Amino acid sequence: MAPPRTLYLYGMTLISACACLLVSVAWRAQAETNTQPVERPVVLLTGFEVFGEYKTNASWEAIKGFEGQDLAGCRIVTVCLPVVYDEMAAPLEDAVAKHKPVIVISFGVGTSTVRVETIARNGYHHTRPKDNKSKPPPRERIDPVGPDQIPTQLPTAGILAALKAAKIGAETSVDAGGYLCNECFYRVMTLKPGACPLVQWRGFVHVPDTGWKDAEGGEYTLEKLRLAVRIVAAETVKAMVAQTVAPK
Repeated sequence: MAPPRTLYLYGMTLISACACLLVSVAWRAQAETNTQPVERPVVLLTGFEVFGEYKTNASWEAIKGFEGQDLAGCRIVTVCLPVVYDEMAAPLEDAVAKHKPVIVISFGVGTSTVRVETIARNGYHHTRPKDNKSKPPPRERIDPVGPDQIPTQLPTAGILAALKAAKIGAETSVDAGGYLCNECFYRVMTLKPGACPLVQWRGFVHVPDTGWKDAEGGEYTLEKLRLAVRIVAAETVKAMVAQTVAPK
C-alpha cells in the first residue's frame, strides 16, 4: 500500500484537476456575459521579510517559489511584506489593487506547528514589541475605529483535514499574537470592498521555522512547508469553486 503522503498527493492531483475544470467553467460563464477579456483568477499569497536575528523568513521562503504558477486554474502571485508597523499595509493594498485576487492568504513565521489563525484582533501586544526599524507599535489599536475582532474567511476544517491527510502537523488558533502577523491578518480582513471587489476568501496562516519537530513525524523542512502552503491554497480554491457552482 502506498504511504499516506503519496495517496494524498494523488488525491490532490485529482481534486486540482476537477477544481481547474470547475474554475474554467465558472469563469467561462462570466466571460460570456462580459465583453472584456477574462483572465485567470488570481490567488495572492504574502509572506514576510527577514526580521530580528533570523537569516531567512520561512513564510517567504515557503511561498516565493509559487510566483506565476497555476493552481487549479488560478494564477498565483506572491508578495513579500516589510516587518514594519503600518508600512506593510501599502504593498499589500497595492498588490490587491494591481492583481485583483479572488483569494488572499497571508503567511507568517513564529509558531511550533502550522496554525490556521481564526480571529484577527484589533490591537498590539501589551509589551509593544519593536519592528525592523526598532520602533514600537504607533498606537494601541491597528484601526482606531475598526471592529475589535474579525473571523477568518478561510475554510478551516477543510484545510486542517487536508494537512492531516498529508501528515503535516497543524491546528487552529484564536490568537495570532500582537506583532506584525496579527496586524497583517487584521489588514487583510479589513481590505476595503472597493479596493478588492473580487476577494471571496482571505485569512492568515502561521508556519514554524524550518527544523522544528513535527508532531506528525519528522521535522518541518522547507519542502514540507511548501506542501503545506499548496494545501492551504488548494483547499481554499476548492471551497471557492464549491461556493461558485453551488445552486442558488
